[in-house]
Amino acid sequence: MAADMRENSAEITKIQDVDNSNNKQFPTWKCVTDYFSYITPAIKPLSANVSVIEGEKYLWVYDVGSHENIPEMLAEISKQKGKKIKIILSHFHPDHIANVQHIKWESLYQGKNTYKYTHIGEIVESDINVDETDIKLRIFQMPSSHAKGSLALLVNNKYCLLGDALYPAHKGDKTVYNAGILKQQIDILKKMAAPYVLLSHREPFVQKKQAVISWLEKIYAMREKNEPWILMTGQNVPN
Repeated sequence: MAADMRENSAEITKIQDVDNSNNKQFPTWKCVTDYFSYITPAIKPLSANVSVIEGEKYLWVYDVGSHENIPEMLAEISKQKGKKIKIILSHFHPDHIANVQHIKWESLYQGKNTYKYTHIGEIVESDINVDETDIKLRIFQMPSSHAKGSLALLVNNKYCLLGDALYPAHKGDKTVYNAGILKQQIDILKKMAAPYVLLSHREPFVQKKQAVISWLEKIYAMREKNEPWILMTGQNVPN
């Protein structure tokens, strides 16, 4: 799908819009392994990482972004590989799902809350396991302060794609974590065999799981007794 990837690379080609008033970003392919590539995110327009796992029969696509170039990029790789597309949507936000209507897919998996926005495809209510010769996948529900009904994708017990699940929620002008949900997330990550997790909109895209757990534990340590929400401010956001 792409040449070798440097994990610390965050290159996105930029050009001036015709009216020279804004920078428009063009997503590109990056390669994690010989079976795992992704399309880079963008800010203008806001568009999430689009991950593609190549199986024996299908291309498994985790999130589809919102950038107008992505459907053509996916159609081209599907044609090159001679494999149809199966989609997993991490959650319902437009920067992750907007392109669904522009992509030809064989199957679509999502949480119940996401289905309220798409009205198509399958709702995932229990784990889905895919066991092929070279690819083993697990689609499972991930509790999240950021977006209710999030789905994660575990790839070969090595990489876990999480979308925006580990990010906080925005309530009015406040940025908050639900303390109970955050504890659930930490416990899930600790029990999971995968050494790497992948968070949308972040570079490097591939993060060491232990570093992410440490980051979440610092946030969890800021909770106050009998207070369900952890308020994030500029002063208490951990590095």
